[in-house]
Amino acid sequence: MPLSKTTDLLFRIGMIVKGVDSIFEVVGGILLMMPTKLARYLLVISQHEAFRHHLALSGKLDKLADSVTMHPSMGEGIYLAVHGAAKVILIAAIVAHKRWGYLGFIAVLSLFSTIELVRSVTAQEVVTGIFGLFDVCVVVLIYKEYRTKF
Repeated sequence: MPLSKTTDLLFRIGMIVKGVDSIFEVVGGILLMMPTKLARYLLVISQHEAFRHHLALSGKLDKLADSVTMHPSMGEGIYLAVHGAAKVILIAAIVAHKRWGYLGFIAVLSLFSTIELVRSVTAQEVVTGIFGLFDVCVVVLIYKEYRTKF
């Protein structure tokens, strides 16, 4: 596979992954802004057939439901919803081949990948570092795609 086809495929995969992630952020942010509903959803999930046979997992979901109602996360919910919505808008702009979408997404992902990488080093969070490195790779792919389009 030629390099341009490979990077094009990786770019598309990166956009799909970031798009799905962004939608989950919006939904998660909205749910965090409604802690009683989120707790109710978690309790319903924990009682589902798939989880009832796994007491440890079911118990963790129950504890999470209690935690959500005891520690409402309005600020985190707003942050997640706005952050996710911004990424959805920028991805839609990229799909529509809008120059500002590419530049905006490069800026947003660069900022957040820097934050994730610094946090992974200072707090020794390996998973956060992996997500930060993934975002850096997506930024490079967006930049390459931008250079071919404009």
